[in-house]
Amino acid sequence: MKRVIAMLLCLILLLSANGCTTVKDSTNVDNQGNKGKEITILIDNYFYSKIKFAFNTLDLYKRKFEREKGVKVNFDVIDISDYEKYQKKLNSKLYLKDGPALIYVSIWDFYKPLTEKGIALKVKDKLKNYEKIYDSVKDEEGFFVPIGMYHYPITLNRKVFEQLGIEEPGLDWTREDYFNIREKWLTNEPRNFTSILYKELVANIMEELDIYDIKNNKVNINNSRVIEYIKNLRDEIHSGKYILKNNYTFENYYKMLFVKESEEYKEANESYWYNDTDNLRRRFYDKNAMKSLRIGVDMDIDDYIILPQVIYELEKLRVWGFIVNKNGKNVDLGLEFIDGLLSDEVQLEMFREKYDYSYPVNKDIEEKIEEIEKANYVNEKAVALRKYILTRIKNGAYKSSNEYGKMYKIIKEELQSLYLQMNLIQMKR
Repeated sequence: MKRVIAMLLCLILLLSANGCTTVKDSTNVDNQGNKGKEITILIDNYFYSKIKFAFNTLDLYKRKFEREKGVKVNFDVIDISDYEKYQKKLNSKLYLKDGPALIYVSIWDFYKPLTEKGIALKVKDKLKNYEKIYDSVKDEEGFFVPIGMYHYPITLNRKVFEQLGIEEPGLDWTREDYFNIREKWLTNEPRNFTSILYKELVANIMEELDIYDIKNNKVNINNSRVIEYIKNLRDEIHSGKYILKNNYTFENYYKMLFVKESEEYKEANESYWYNDTDNLRRRFYDKNAMKSLRIGVDMDIDDYIILPQVIYELEKLRVWGFIVNKNGKNVDLGLEFIDGLLSDEVQLEMFREKYDYSYPVNKDIEEKIEEIEKANYVNEKAVALRKYILTRIKNGAYKSSNEYGKMYKIIKEELQSLYLQMNLIQMKR
C-alpha cells in the first residue's frame, strides 16, 4: 500500500511540475520522444476567442496534434484593439530568439506587411502538402500558407423579385446585373439612405478607377475618371431614389456610415437590417457560400436567393492561414503542424464541420466532397453555387484579397469618406 501511495505522489508531483505555464491554452503529452517540446502560435485575441470557443477544425486538430506528437501547442494572444499598438506588440515578438514559430493570419488580415518584414520562412518547398493548395490562393513568393478560404455571397429577397415581376439571376450574374435590379427596386419605392446602400455605390472605387498602385504604394486621384465618378455619384444620391434626412449634417452622416457605436449607425441598421423583409438584400451574417452543407439548409427553408459576390471585391475570396517565423522556436514542428492541417483527412473534416465556416484549400479532395454532398442530399442549388465559385477560383478569376497591405484598407476608407463629404456639400446647396 505504501508503495502505491508513493507512486501516486510521484505522479502528482511530476504532472504539477510539467503543467505550469503562463502562456494560454497548453497541454503536455509525452509521446514519440517529444517530452518538453512546444510550439507557439501568435494570434489576435478576437480570433483566438473564436477558435477557442467555436469548436472548429483548428482547435480539434491542435488537440489531436498534441496527443499524437507529444508537443504542446501554445497560443500567445495579443489582446490590444488599437491597430498601431497592436503592431508594436506584434513586432516586439517577431525578432526574439526562440520566438513564436507560427503567426496566425485571419481572414481579415493582410499577410504582405508580415512577409515584407523579413521574418517569414519560405515554405513552399518544405511542406509535402503545399502542392495540393489551389494556385490562386497561394502567395506567389511562397511565404504564406493558406489553410481555409471564404466566399461571402450576396443574399437576395425572393419576395422582392415576385413583387417586381422580374426573374432571378443566374450564377454568372455581374455587378451591372445587380445594379439594374437595384434600380428597379429603388424606382418602385424610395428607400432610406443607409450605409449599405452607400457602400454598395463606392465599394470598388479603387479597383474600378485604378486609384491605388499596390506595388509602389501610391495613390492617384487627379484624373478625369475620378471627377466623372464623383459627378455621377452625386447625381445618384440626389436622384430622389433615397430618403435623405434634412436635419443631418456631414458629421451625422459620417457617424451613420462609419461609426458603429453611434446612435446614427444603430438607427440606420434598425431601419434596414432589422426590418429587412422588404429589402432587396437579406441579412445573412457571415456564412460561406462554399459550405454547401450549411447553405443548402438555408435555401431549403428560407426565401433566400444566394448568389456569388459581385459587389465587394474584397469579399470574393478571403483566406486564413499561417506565416512561419524563421526566428521561432521549433520551426520544424511548426511546419509539421501546418502540413497536417493541409492533409486530406483534416481538410475533409473542415468541410464537414458545421461550426467551422472555412472551406478547404486542398484541391485533391473535390471528389470526396461531392460524395459527402450526395450522401447528405444537399440542395442542388447549393452544390451548383459551390462548384461555380470553385471554378472561378481555379481559373484565377477570384484571387486572395489577403495579399494587400493595411494601407490599402485605410486609403479605401478615406476615399469613401471623402466622396461622402463632397456629395453632402452639394446637398447643402
